[in-house]
Amino acid sequence: MTSSTPVRADVVVVGSGPNGLAAALLCARAGRRVVVLEAEDTIGGGCRTLPMDGMPGDLGADLMVDPCSAVHPMAGAAPFFRGFDLAAHGVELATPPVQLAHALPGRDAIVVPSDPSPGALAEGLGSQTEARAWWRVMGPTAERSLEVVAAALSDQRSVPPVTATAAVAAAFLRAHPRGGLGDPFGPDGRTLLSGISAHAITPLSSPAATAVGVVLGSLLHSPMGWALPVGGSGAITSALADAVRDAGGEIRTGARVDSLARIDARDIVFNTSSRILGDILLASSPSPSVERRARRLTRAPIGGAAAKVDLVLSGPVPWRDARLQGAGTVHLGGETEQIAAAERAVASGRHADRPMVLVSQPWVTDPGRVAADGRRPLWTYAHVPAWSEQNQTEQVLTALEEVAPGVRDVVVATRCTPASRMGEHNANYAGGDIAAGRVDLRGLVARPVPRADPFATGVPGVWHASGSTPPGPGVHGMAGQHVADRIIGG
Repeated sequence: MTSSTPVRADVVVVGSGPNGLAAALLCARAGRRVVVLEAEDTIGGGCRTLPMDGMPGDLGADLMVDPCSAVHPMAGAAPFFRGFDLAAHGVELATPPVQLAHALPGRDAIVVPSDPSPGALAEGLGSQTEARAWWRVMGPTAERSLEVVAAALSDQRSVPPVTATAAVAAAFLRAHPRGGLGDPFGPDGRTLLSGISAHAITPLSSPAATAVGVVLGSLLHSPMGWALPVGGSGAITSALADAVRDAGGEIRTGARVDSLARIDARDIVFNTSSRILGDILLASSPSPSVERRARRLTRAPIGGAAAKVDLVLSGPVPWRDARLQGAGTVHLGGETEQIAAAERAVASGRHADRPMVLVSQPWVTDPGRVAADGRRPLWTYAHVPAWSEQNQTEQVLTALEEVAPGVRDVVVATRCTPASRMGEHNANYAGGDIAAGRVDLRGLVARPVPRADPFATGVPGVWHASGSTPPGPGVHGMAGQHVADRIIGG
């Protein structure tokens, strides 16, 4: 930190993403004096909403965009947020008419509507046969979606409910390409699941990708579905920050931490990537055993990455399939085989000729994101190798043009943040590593490195709570809750 004055508190939280604010809030409500230190000038980490400053021709003026996550399936289902009650704190999670669409060139899209009826699902997937096949796999998890999410977001050290475990295990064995039970999906169901599984930015053959697909897929059928917060992702962290302050906590921005030397607290919670935490521990004159652990943290493996492409449109996207006008999230990447090839390329350090692209249309649930003259922000990601410096704007526009002919005519400004620069607005995402570490089967339960308590660092009173720890990336606050439980109960 730049100041030589020590920061004194019962609990100091380094980083103000949802996990950090969750830990801060629970500790403050338990009577601890809490200070949150955020390196950036704005809070939220990967859950922020910022002005689209710096767009060519200032065409982003009066528009807001989410620099990282925009759609939050877990925010409506995670135990922490269910206890926090976002609605009671002024946050509206709005479910779009079409929760998820997988757009394909030359044909109708695969659609998951917000309407939960079997008829609507059959229409979205193209046939009763496809819908029945999808529901045979996803139905058991969907019917227990809140239990499934609680199990998936546990500290990976406690025993989850038997019913949730059985539902997830059954869905996983049916859905995983190597599960040995054949492919239970129709071609469109498999493509839909492939696009969801690709959120892990890891090869589709990985069990971790299937696990991510099963959990996120089940949330399509949960009460909130794949909701978007009105006002953008920043509405979530703003509500958390207000609650921290109301509970007596303090939040300081522009307060970068580079060692433990100037923090005087019984407990310190790092809401940072494993690499950042490792560097800070190494700079704090650690014991030999802690130094060994810290070096392992700095070498924690990175998976695939994302390049962010922000677009300013003069009007709606001219989707070939008109149903996509109501879609909150759209996947682009072709059929299963094309998605699998793209994710294999990224995992091997190569750029895919046709990368997996994620698109969000925030105005579908939030008309306030549209300017008076019709301009609106289109949020997109493209999957690329870590540390890629390649501008992905043309790849995104090409993918959009295949399913929305004429889209270039409504694009008035573009801006790409290559993977190599994603860390500029959030150091945790250095190299474009938005998952805060490789997502693989070992990593789901032993993030960032194997140890008995995944949140302990080897330094008494120093904790790790971020997407780099269980239960992994996402806006759920659960790593913060797990660490707060240890602090309060310790």
